[in-house]
Amino acid sequence: MTDHQHIGIGSFACTFGAVERKPQDIPEFDRLWREQSPDAEFAAMGCRTFRRFSGPVEDYVIETVRTTLRDGAVRPADVDRIVFATSDARLASLRPDFAAHVLGSLGLVHCVPVMLSFQQCCSSLAALRHARDLLAEDGVRTVVLVSLDFTPDDADRVRSFALFSDAVASCLITRGEGLVRLLSAAVGVDHAGLLGRDSFLSRQQVAQASLAAALGARDVTASDVTKVFPTNLYRPVALFNATIAGIGRDQLHFTGPMENYGHCGNSDWMINLADYHDQVGIRPDETYLALASAPGFFACGLLAGA
Repeated sequence: MTDHQHIGIGSFACTFGAVERKPQDIPEFDRLWREQSPDAEFAAMGCRTFRRFSGPVEDYVIETVRTTLRDGAVRPADVDRIVFATSDARLASLRPDFAAHVLGSLGLVHCVPVMLSFQQCCSSLAALRHARDLLAEDGVRTVVLVSLDFTPDDADRVRSFALFSDAVASCLITRGEGLVRLLSAAVGVDHAGLLGRDSFLSRQQVAQASLAAALGARDVTASDVTKVFPTNLYRPVALFNATIAGIGRDQLHFTGPMENYGHCGNSDWMINLADYHDQVGIRPDETYLALASAPGFFACGLLAGA
């Protein structure tokens, strides 16, 4: 059994849609926002621009993974597993030979692909834990995690308390050093939310239970966490989600990515972590928290600087 203390996660790479647009460029944006998020002023979200893919999503995936492998000094032939994560609605948008095309283009000739979904924007945190656990298998030494989310129709970008953008993020998970280590992870389900009948109480319960499970596994409190990387939702909602989970507003890091990219679905926590590392730096022995929330789900991953 592999010791999780010696599994590193690093070489984070993010690729955003090449086309930069303003929210108001979406036809009938104001009407769509009012319908999806009544009584919520869009200006409070803090999103100035979003990104749209200018070509096939697999091209962006290939570019992002290639950057991760280059930064990690890993040969494509040495990658044993690749774990993709995406939101439920995007599965049908992928080409039938998506995995084969990506693996072939990158030269991942010994790599077994996996797709993880059905947990909406929380899928990538579940995929992170799965990717790390794959290193418990004999012969598995290098795993790549890829998170992708995109919206083919601009009108569909405007959703309840969110403006979706196109992005791919990836990282390397290996037996050895990395930028961070995954100490614990938890995901909870709010069945009422899955049915569209969630309430303040149901959202609070799933958030608190998930956070307690992740923090309690390492005897850590929310106040011990240096920085939190949340889902880039409408700012008042993001702050509300943090508050009900017992997290201080000053612990959150998402303002810059929110302003430039809006909500990139599954990829938000990875984008926010990479942005924080570029600006401040992930420090050894400090703890960090990746959060993801979606209708019916709440997920978190406790990370330690390596």
